[in-house]
Amino acid sequence: MTTSAPESVLDALSELLIERLEIPSDEVRASAPMRDLLTDSLMIVEMAVAVHDTLGITVEEEELRDATLAEFAAFVAARRTDR
Repeated sequence: MTTSAPESVLDALSELLIERLEIPSDEVRASAPMRDLLTDSLMIVEMAVAVHDTLGITVEEEELRDATLAEFAAFVAARRTDR
């Protein structure tokens, strides 16, 4: 996985984390592991639903757990361009 992603995707994901999941903005950094931001299984499911609703991309729980925010943004950006 690459760590670069279009800023718009990274910004959209950051906004979801801050506004929908109420994660403090100072914790939402590109280098932050998603497993540290999404601390329980309900948050993971909520984020997966939010990504689908907002960006039209289906993601699996493992994809959310196993990446940093920047890596996840790159993954989502790549899926958006594959459509």
